[in-house]
Amino acid sequence: MNRVILIGNGFDLAHELKTSYTDFIDDFWEKKLDSFIETLRKKNRLGIFPENSRISQTAEGNYRYNDNDIMFDFNDTYSNTLTDDILDKYLGYKLFYYVITQFHLIEHSKSILFNNSFLGTITEKEQLQNWVDIEEEYYLALIKCLEDKTENEIDHLNKDFLSIQTYLVEYIKKQATTKIMKSSEIKEKIYEIKFYENSFKTTEKQTSDDFLFLNFNYTNTEKLYASPENKVIHIHGELDNPKNPIIFGYGDEIDNKYKLIEEKNDNRYLENVKSIKYSETRNYREFLNFINSDYYQVYIMGHSCGISDRTLLNTLFEDDNCTLIKIFYHKREDGTDNYSDIVRNISRNFTKKTLMRERLIPKENSEPLL
Repeated sequence: MNRVILIGNGFDLAHELKTSYTDFIDDFWEKKLDSFIETLRKKNRLGIFPENSRISQTAEGNYRYNDNDIMFDFNDTYSNTLTDDILDKYLGYKLFYYVITQFHLIEHSKSILFNNSFLGTITEKEQLQNWVDIEEEYYLALIKCLEDKTENEIDHLNKDFLSIQTYLVEYIKKQATTKIMKSSEIKEKIYEIKFYENSFKTTEKQTSDDFLFLNFNYTNTEKLYASPENKVIHIHGELDNPKNPIIFGYGDEIDNKYKLIEEKNDNRYLENVKSIKYSETRNYREFLNFINSDYYQVYIMGHSCGISDRTLLNTLFEDDNCTLIKIFYHKREDGTDNYSDIVRNISRNFTKKTLMRERLIPKENSEPLL
């Protein structure tokens, strides 16, 4: 009986890597704030704004900051400093917005304009929910372009999305340099003795006990646990590996609106489809070879099973060789957990709900990842 270890972002978070989309967005805004403040400090020393500062004077005598991402007007009467209580109170965009609004912005209601509209979308969503899935938001924006029938909007969306991908990859590269430690608890769960309580397959085809680490992250945290004889597939690519380029986009061909995208007969709408990008490497073929080779169990470790990966997850979960699905959920400090959230997401990946009820291990037989 084989086993697929399905690795998502929660696996990296369990190893104290700050690689969530929310971590990325908060860091993005704090670095943009640092850059702006440093520009003001240089202006104080030089008496003028330095070249390439992206700051110009307006006709009204104020100043305008304008880069590829945002634009806002201000005057330079700011004299406050960032105190510890402010830094403790705010993070990310909230911190950026708080500091910028101290510059007596021309119009507080429109103080920050987004040149990158998609950045504005994911920032607003993160502020409202304290969480965002960038790939899902891209798919929703793509559908809106389709429904609004605005011909040039898809070009703007893809350009904005590419910028976010570039920022994200650079951010994760820095996080990947963090030294992480192997968890004996996680290792024990990965290699636990197999149980067949929920298996409805005969033993005729069971010829091996192979493991596939199916990693959806760009990092290689699985190397802490994978033995040389185990198979590892970075299905969405790896950092700094041109032979396995980063895949960032959407993978939901099951959604009833996907057919409308295809019928649009415009390749710009398919630019970030994961299943198309899978054809650029052997990863997906090797994934299929593994699940077709024998019966297998799926162990979900840190993957939310959201719709941005629905096409692949449907193939994994509904294949005839899949015998069971076990969730290793995240238990929060307040005692709550995300088990039910993952189950709801898993249900969206099944077109045959009876298979889900047969294969999904109940919570009493599941356990926290850590």
